[in-house]
Amino acid sequence: MEQIAVLPAALLKTYETLPGIYLVLSPELLVLTANDGYLAAHGFKRAILKGKKFFELFPQNASVPFELGFQASFQQVFYTRKAHQLPLMRLELPDPNCQNATISRYWDITHTPFFDENGSIQYIIQYSFDVTNLISAQEKEKEREKEIAASEKHLEFLLNTVPQQVWTATAYGIINYVNEICCRDFGKTKEELRGLGWQSFVHPDDLQTCIRAWSFALGQNSEYSVEFRLRMADGQYKWHLGKAIPLVESGELKMWMGTNTNIDVQKSNEQRKDEFLAIASHELKTPLTSIKAFNQLMKRTNDPKKIHGFIEKSASNIYRLEQLITDLLDVTKINSGNMTFDKEPFNFAEIMESAVAGVQAMSPDHELLLRHSIDLPFNGDRLRIEQVLVNFLTNAVKYSPNGGKVLINGEIKSDNIVVAVQDFGIGIADFEMLRLFERYYRVDNEELRYEGLGLGLFICSEILKVHHGSFWLESELGSGSTFYFRLPLKEHVPMDTQLEKHQSYEDDHLRISYNKLHHRLDAHWTGFTSKESVQHGAMVMLAMLRANECTKILSDNRNVLGTWSDASEWIGKVWFPMMEKAGLTHFAWTISKDLFCQFSAKKSAELAIGNVGIQFFTEIQSAEDWINDR
Repeated sequence: MEQIAVLPAALLKTYETLPGIYLVLSPELLVLTANDGYLAAHGFKRAILKGKKFFELFPQNASVPFELGFQASFQQVFYTRKAHQLPLMRLELPDPNCQNATISRYWDITHTPFFDENGSIQYIIQYSFDVTNLISAQEKEKEREKEIAASEKHLEFLLNTVPQQVWTATAYGIINYVNEICCRDFGKTKEELRGLGWQSFVHPDDLQTCIRAWSFALGQNSEYSVEFRLRMADGQYKWHLGKAIPLVESGELKMWMGTNTNIDVQKSNEQRKDEFLAIASHELKTPLTSIKAFNQLMKRTNDPKKIHGFIEKSASNIYRLEQLITDLLDVTKINSGNMTFDKEPFNFAEIMESAVAGVQAMSPDHELLLRHSIDLPFNGDRLRIEQVLVNFLTNAVKYSPNGGKVLINGEIKSDNIVVAVQDFGIGIADFEMLRLFERYYRVDNEELRYEGLGLGLFICSEILKVHHGSFWLESELGSGSTFYFRLPLKEHVPMDTQLEKHQSYEDDHLRISYNKLHHRLDAHWTGFTSKESVQHGAMVMLAMLRANECTKILSDNRNVLGTWSDASEWIGKVWFPMMEKAGLTHFAWTISKDLFCQFSAKKSAELAIGNVGIQFFTEIQSAEDWINDR
């Protein structure tokens, strides 16, 4: 095997004897060498490594969240100067048994730095251990004893990585192990959970069914399966699917392996689906009934004037029926991933004029005024973007039942096209806007509506998301509403993930500095943000927090525009726990004047897992006073 002179041969020989594969990188992430097993697993020839950097051979997978990818791991190594272990990673590798085919393998990967005599990182070894056989539940059940004996560390890591509650019980049904997910969900330690027993958390109405099913499984050594509600740490009950199988060795029952999978969303979706089908049946039946009635009236009269009126009313109901069917088809395409987009350059002013003219023709009682158009080229799906604007205009007309003006304004703001549609109708109360915010990217049949299926905003959000845009609104009950949508003029490119300096950072959306006097991070967000930019900036903050050993952050969001709602759940459920683990104890958050930005921030705080103290402010001085007193 070819070796690089700078690498100690004894060290490589040691790695060769381990049951894994390795790759050696320079501090600039240049590939120095790899063992034969690594080359074989990836189907590489050794010559391909020469002069290549890591990300030339292994481009970042866009579907993998930044914090779970290789860039974040290398960042951790350079910042902490310690080894970093990635979460279990699924890679599609060449199938050695079938040419031109791939096979999914799961790897436990660690990046370990080695230093020269001056204390600088000389090279990094990426060591990978194939844990594919641990992933399959059936394989875990068949070979659990063998895997525990071979690698207790890997098994424990696996059980705490899976999103389900995992537990084991003795042959007699006594719980003897629970994973960390159980502790997090119930807000108890492992010892407390074993002492209280699982029955303490089951909804009283479901308890007898669970006991009967568990007793039957114990008596027959058969699979246990039951749906029940469990009381979580916040006191609320969530639906779970409990499953357990007996592990038998040499004809003797050794233990039970069980999981509780949260199915509360599926249960809620089933209920919403039933309600939605009921509404859809009603909404589709209404125009059909009207069409049928007008057709009957036309048969009974010979008066041309009356017939003309019946034809117009019938045509209106046909159009309404067509729109309902179109919405249903669009949602079906979105859910199946088959919604196509034909992006090409077009003049944005043309779709604004076309949409306004089309809706105006159908709404003679309203005056649609195009105050400011945007006369410049845009690359996107013209018909789909026009569909968004038409939806906003028809909503404005719908919620202005007494007629009146609808104002349409376009402007260029921070390299984004921003279109606003303002009506002066019934408006939306704040609590209703909050409900709308919560279902921002998913279908919900409780849409504010006079008629229709309530799918329009869901479809619009998906169209905008494909174009890396977003929408939000402002409203006052009784005074009307303004709906906005944003489309970036610059072509979307992945965020730069280069290793950042320890004490300062700046990009188009974020400026972070280490405040040495108060030993905190100061973060200033600005402009329109997206899920990608929020996640990138948040991970930079995590790295800087660790590097400077801070416990406090002052985050200034006063200049954030629009909404970043699609990242709010990730911030609350993923990022805040990571920050707490890194040492964060207090977070002062000055919020934007835009209501949807406020909803995004408050939603993140509501979902935040852990004990970080989060406080909201509307002006910076109060935020500084509070964080400095912590």
